[in-house]
Amino acid sequence: MNEQRYSFENLRKHTSAIRAQTASTLREHQSSIDRAFANFSKFINELEQQPISLERNVKMMLACKLLNHVYSALILAEYGLIVDALLCERNALETVAFHWLICLDPVSASEYQENDIPRPVEVRRRLEKLGADISSLRDLYSSVSEITHVGRRSERFHSTWKNTSSGELRIGGHISPKDQAEMFQFLPALFDLFYEPLVQK
Repeated sequence: MNEQRYSFENLRKHTSAIRAQTASTLREHQSSIDRAFANFSKFINELEQQPISLERNVKMMLACKLLNHVYSALILAEYGLIVDALLCERNALETVAFHWLICLDPVSASEYQENDIPRPVEVRRRLEKLGADISSLRDLYSSVSEITHVGRRSERFHSTWKNTSSGELRIGGHISPKDQAEMFQFLPALFDLFYEPLVQK
């Protein structure tokens, strides 16, 4: 039994191998990812040019937070760490929701300033009262949470089974072209979701 097979060095080698094998899948989505990041970079630059205010500063902080979450999720997906990428996606969805709240109720920026941020479910309730269409946010958040919480829904990302009595753990990530392609396609769309709230029809 090799006690060192899960050493940090070996895991890094494993990760590099996954990244190399994922390259072709990522290339298929590269142009849309580049375009989304370019547009969001322009959005941040325009935000920076606005007069300094609490609302503008909080929006800049949230934009930074969203960018980091999306970038982290893409990197983790590229390395085959899908559940960890989904955790970043969940954080990104919370960031989108709070940005919507500030767009519809600028006074909410003071809650950020005072470190009195309402729980995600409360943010969604308030958005709904303000006329926002939160159906997509709520459904996405619920779906991601089911997978990222400890439970059987996430098992397929952490193990693989040849039959009922023979399986192995997927430590350090794994190749999953379908899951990775879905992440590469969906994650950049979170930028579009961020810009302004969807309104109830």
